[in-house]
Amino acid sequence: MSEKRLNNTIFLMYMVTNNYCKKHNISTQDFLELDEKYEILNYVAECPDVFDSMTNEEMMEEIEQYVSQF
Repeated sequence: MSEKRLNNTIFLMYMVTNNYCKKHNISTQDFLELDEKYEILNYVAECPDVFDSMTNEEMMEEIEQYVSQF
C-alpha cells in the first residue's frame, strides 16, 4: 500500500470514528469497544475507495448496515 493510500485510509478511519461518536453520542472509548466486537475500522480499511466516495451521512449508513449484520 502506498503512503498516500495509507494516509487516506487512516483519515477515513478517523472520520468514521468521529462521525459515529457524534451521531450516537458516545465516547471514543465506547466506539473502540464496539470496534473490538464488530471490527468496524478493519471494514473501512478493507475498502477505503468505497468510503472515500461517500458523504459523512452515507458513511454512517454503511457502518450501521455493516454492524446490523451481526
